[in-house]
Amino acid sequence: MKNLLKIELIFLIATVSGVYPADSEKPYYRAEMICSPTLRFPRCHSSNLIALPDGSLLCAWWSGSEEGAPDNVILSALRPAGQRGWQAPRVLTDTPDTTDSNPVFFLYSAEQLWLLYRTGLPWVRLMRIRSNDLGLTWSKPEIFLDEPGVTLRSGILRLENGRIIIPLMRYHDRDGALSQAKSVFLLSAKAEKGWDFSKEFDSAIQGNEPALAQRKDGSLLAFMRPYGIDSGRLFIIRSESRDRGRTWSEPELTDLKNPSSAVDLHRLRNGHLVLAFNDNQKSRTDLSLALSLDEGQSWSYRRVLENALGRFSYPSLAQSMDELVHVSYTFRRTHIKHVEVNEAWIMDQH
Repeated sequence: MKNLLKIELIFLIATVSGVYPADSEKPYYRAEMICSPTLRFPRCHSSNLIALPDGSLLCAWWSGSEEGAPDNVILSALRPAGQRGWQAPRVLTDTPDTTDSNPVFFLYSAEQLWLLYRTGLPWVRLMRIRSNDLGLTWSKPEIFLDEPGVTLRSGILRLENGRIIIPLMRYHDRDGALSQAKSVFLLSAKAEKGWDFSKEFDSAIQGNEPALAQRKDGSLLAFMRPYGIDSGRLFIIRSESRDRGRTWSEPELTDLKNPSSAVDLHRLRNGHLVLAFNDNQKSRTDLSLALSLDEGQSWSYRRVLENALGRFSYPSLAQSMDELVHVSYTFRRTHIKHVEVNEAWIMDQH
């Protein structure tokens, strides 16, 4: 509880001193590239974005010659508070002779920032590095979860009671081959006392890479990409939990299109939910933001971020102290792009 109060106090101070757009009621949009391809790092994917208590933004992603290649590393870039540009990317992890991927930040306490990531293929292992100075320096890598076949992609959630929930996917060994990944959640009241798994999703409707948000009544909403579903039923899958993530309702299809690509879900400080997803059933284009004013029951406002030729995918959402919504995503597998908007921009239908 002490750590939660410290985090809330830091966020309050940053909000008071933050820089707001000149008129927050007018639609606001700004875009920039965080990274561009180099000879050493021609490809990149699966970024994760976090807004830090000091007002800065931190983004991490994997980069290398191609997905799954042994030369893949985790890169990170910082946008300092009060500045517009991003600093040059730097290597955070580089496991010899294997691939590192799917980084996910988590502000564990006011004093400590985590980065979880997966290493190895096909039997991945979850690793962790920790920072006590908001990402300026990092500890040596350590095994976070010693269970091969468990991987992550989406943001980690801390509930109002302090419990931490980590969305995961779990692969099983089927006669020496990997099974289809099933969604599962890692739960803890206090991380120092170990972790427990929720019940694994096992349904006729299969989704993975779950993204989470907690609603006002304490219930949890999970959105997942459809996986192993015929092309006529490619819609985002949803499930709910009424017991803080231990058990989940039967997964069901929504009316939100998706080409079997990762989504992200984030609750804003005013209680509205924002969703980032590919509003398309055939390809990873039409990357869009949607806004729900009724905690995910409906999505009245949608705005397209990218609809040109190419793949625009794997978005990651955050909200900064000035109330702006930030999203990072893969831009044609060669760049990581960052866009910042306000709610007025999402709601503007022009």
